[in-house]
Amino acid sequence: VVASTVTVDLRDYEPSALKSSTSKPTGQSMNNNHHSTIGNSLNDGTPAALKAVQAKDVEAALAELLPVIAREAYFTAALFGLSARHLSSREKKRNFENAKKGVDHSSQYFKYYMSRICGIASDTDADGKRVQGDPMLSLVSSIILNESMDGYIDREKKGGDHSLSLAYVRATIIDLRKKVDRQWVSWVEDQIRWINTHAGVPLNGKRAGIIKSFAQFPSYLDHVLSCCKEGRPIGQTPNLVKIKVVTYYLQKMVGALLKSVQECSARETTDQQYAANVMRMENSYFLTQSIKQRGTELTELFQKQILAASSICKQSTDAYLGWMIKREFKPLYSLFSSISRIRRDVGDADVPIHVSRSTFERTLSKECNREVLKEKVGVIFYREVLK
Repeated sequence: VVASTVTVDLRDYEPSALKSSTSKPTGQSMNNNHHSTIGNSLNDGTPAALKAVQAKDVEAALAELLPVIAREAYFTAALFGLSARHLSSREKKRNFENAKKGVDHSSQYFKYYMSRICGIASDTDADGKRVQGDPMLSLVSSIILNESMDGYIDREKKGGDHSLSLAYVRATIIDLRKKVDRQWVSWVEDQIRWINTHAGVPLNGKRAGIIKSFAQFPSYLDHVLSCCKEGRPIGQTPNLVKIKVVTYYLQKMVGALLKSVQECSARETTDQQYAANVMRMENSYFLTQSIKQRGTELTELFQKQILAASSICKQSTDAYLGWMIKREFKPLYSLFSSISRIRRDVGDADVPIHVSRSTFERTLSKECNREVLKEKVGVIFYREVLK
């Protein structure tokens, strides 16, 4: 039952690159059988295959074991009359707790195998062989458990033993979800701590390029999507937006990335005139586009983070272009800055006194002729393209 771990730390994913408009969307060519893998390589150049989780095994195990637990709960309730209609709500609740203790004991081995198949690690005081947890498998199991809950709701309002047995199964599912969520969330928190180390970012910020954590995060998203689609019909993806825990912590990872680039750009050692703006511009743009290129599911999930990244990108781009214009059109910038200062300090009438007409025309003629403009705009464009 216990599978080899599927989880890979964020630092070990292959850096991704933005796809061109003609590139095939990520994930479309991946198989849907449980032997499928994602071709990849670790940072040290060692080739690796990022395995997809055994989602079919999880679904099969839950489909076999949850009904057994439901029957166990039903027989216990029926045998001891725990859900008689004449009982008060308080008595029914007390009886449910008593039934839960009994069924917990009788179904402990079923729960053990469900825990193993869902990637839950062994308890620290467990006897025998210890089983290592698998956060990626836990994430997918959480999604499958969330979906399986629908099959154990008393929609017909039958009440009695039937309703009590379904309530017990829902409690079992919720208990399993808490465990798998806790395990995946712990992994996410570890990755956020690594993001906050700002790995690979030079102290002066120059030529930082796409920060390591930014470059590897899209590959993690590809892995998540591939694992979530495992065993499902082609084109079908679970609606992650509706699963609060998954949504919150994936968004938290993106929030940590944006916070990381802001902290790196604000460091005292970072060149604030140039490197800080370029770092924010490049990484916020990369993050926005890499999420959008991975489909509407992730675009909807990260909607707030995309808006925040787009705002950072616009502000830093404006500041960067302002710096470039000041750098490439220095005489013009000095001329119009001087005129603006004179107008502000003493008014329009005094501008000709401080800046003669001949000086003004000579500067415009020298700096704004067609060849000079073409050359300097070309320099700005070239630097933008290199980014």
